Amino acid sequence: MQELFDFIRQHFAIISTLSMIIIGAFWLKLDSKYAKKSDLNALAQRCEQQVGENEHRITLLETKVDNLPTAQDVARLEVLMTEIKGETKSTNTQMGAMSHQVSLLLEAKVLNKD
Repeated sequence: MQELFDFIRQHFAIISTLSMIIIGAFWLKLDSKYAKKSDLNALAQRCEQQVGENEHRITLLETKVDNLPTAQDVARLEVLMTEIKGETKSTNTQMGAMSHQVSLLLEAKVLNKD
């Protein structure tokens, strides 16, 4: 055991230099391979911000979707539009008949004045 301590004492400069080179190389290898804590924190903050923005957008979309008409509402609108279309045709027919009667009345009035 004493021989080991004597060997370390005699070659301390070489041993410490080699150990520092090995530790430095190990440190550089780790530094290039793994992300730094500050980079991870910045990434985490950006992710949290993105999540907040996405949650806001999703809430807006949900609100818009909730306000859209349902299939039942669309079906009721189709029925109402069909009824309005039928009533419009009926009104057009009546207007045509009234127009014909008015033109006959005007024609009769014009012929009676002469």
